[in-house]
Amino acid sequence: MTSPAGPAPDHSEATTAATPTSATPPDATPPDAVTAATPGTRVRASDAERERVVVRLHQAVGEGRLDLAEAEERTAAAYAARFRDELDPLLVDLPGGAVGVEPWSAIWESVVWRGRRVVWGPEAGRPTARHCRAAVALLAGAVAWVLLCMVVGAAVVAA
Repeated sequence: MTSPAGPAPDHSEATTAATPTSATPPDATPPDAVTAATPGTRVRASDAERERVVVRLHQAVGEGRLDLAEAEERTAAAYAARFRDELDPLLVDLPGGAVGVEPWSAIWESVVWRGRRVVWGPEAGRPTARHCRAAVALLAGAVAWVLLCMVVGAAVVAA
């Protein structure tokens, strides 16, 4: 069939290339799905992990451990990294080594600090170790109180 613009394009090649061959069963999983599910695959880095690496690099510049040119190269590499294992070599020669995931103590300190800011306002400083221990004791007491109330309530209802 011809049109004023010229002959109609032949789509027979495109259709045959898209149809499955007899060698590939229709219910087979694609190879990408298989490699993504196998153990030992690389884990993608998050923006927060990249930022922690960059912060550590900036600290190293402030400590005099890296010069600006090297820190710039490593910062560019950190922002370009797709996987966690690409971030580790950027910090391996610095004290503290690879960043990885934040330790629980840092997460707990952040939670305590936010609680202190809610109670005492923005002028509340970073919590000390004593503040963190007090927060743990307060949390444990609150959990014990709730459990006690549950037991007493269940005993009253059962009676």
